Amino acid sequence: MGAILALAVLSHTAFAASRISVTLAAIQWGAPTLVVGMLLALYSFFPMLAAVIAGRWMDRGGTRIPMLIGFSLLALGTAAPALQQELMSLYVSSTTVGLGFLLVHLPLQKLTGEALADRSDATGVTRNFGRLAVAFSISGFVGPLIAGYAIEYGGFRTSFLVAGGIAAVAGLLLYLRWRFPTQVRAPSLEPEIKVSAFALLQVPELRRLFVAVVLLSSAWDVHLFLVPIHGARIGLSPSQIGQVLASFGAATFVVRLALPIITRGISEWRVITVAQIIAALVFAAYPLPSQASVLMALSFVLGLGLGCGQPMVMSLLHRHAPPGRIGEAAGVRQTLIAATQTALPVAFGSVGSFLGLMLGGPLMFAPLFWGFSGLIGWGAWRGWRRQ
Repeated sequence: MGAILALAVLSHTAFAASRISVTLAAIQWGAPTLVVGMLLALYSFFPMLAAVIAGRWMDRGGTRIPMLIGFSLLALGTAAPALQQELMSLYVSSTTVGLGFLLVHLPLQKLTGEALADRSDATGVTRNFGRLAVAFSISGFVGPLIAGYAIEYGGFRTSFLVAGGIAAVAGLLLYLRWRFPTQVRAPSLEPEIKVSAFALLQVPELRRLFVAVVLLSSAWDVHLFLVPIHGARIGLSPSQIGQVLASFGAATFVVRLALPIITRGISEWRVITVAQIIAALVFAAYPLPSQASVLMALSFVLGLGLGCGQPMVMSLLHRHAPPGRIGEAAGVRQTLIAATQTALPVAFGSVGSFLGLMLGGPLMFAPLFWGFSGLIGWGAWRGWRRQ
């Protein structure tokens, strides 16, 4: 499990550093906001199309080859803009890094669930995914810091090369089989289950789980999208907006460390439902205060709730997916997440522009916050009824 966590930290550090470097480089090189948004969408667009195929590939052929290809793409993609510092290289980078990270991220999820011999050990599976979530929280802090300091003291070329070097080191460790578990290829699937991946939606527990995936992932993405533009609208400085978002990241790290204690004697579905209730309440309150300290507190509370959600989802996914189709089920989940990450910025940006024309003022984005609060509140109510 230690090698899995190490590769998770290294891969996500390179990914996070790439996103920050691409965003700041695009702005520095004179790209308009729309182009910056398109660059960020490319990190998710092609993975959205390829996730199910990648999941099936891992179910049938194992995880080692996909991960080696993934780390190669991740290293090449993150380093590409260092070779040619122009806008087109950023398009190549975001596309390549997105696909590479998909081919690393899905196998890591699959291996985390298989690190225990007994898949029915709910506590052990949840503990393992809690550890993986903590690893991603760590890299979520480290990646942007590395990118920021590298850009400030060495320029964009240094930042891209450092991120590429991190991905290359991780790929080398995998190639050398550094403390890495040997995964046995999954048995051939029976003919009766060789059907569309989205036939998994016919499994009631998985269908319910995928609805929760969409709501929790959307809450995460809506927060990252709306808070900066709302903060700027009410007069917060860039550093204050950064502090609000950093509070969210700090909370996810804290809550994931405490997850084994929090989940003791509590079902995964109860934790997911409570996370949705917290998100609904925070989004309802977000548009009202204008003080950075209050928004930081709200962001921290939201991070505590959403930080619990992902490990619970992955634990349930690995327990309820049909035998031999864990990677495929994870691919469906990743497709749904990528779809929200691709569509939400465009949709909310369009609605926000309309609200700017109609409303204006500090509460201009309140309908977006409140509308999403109602949506995720519906999900919490639906989940609570089925406890």
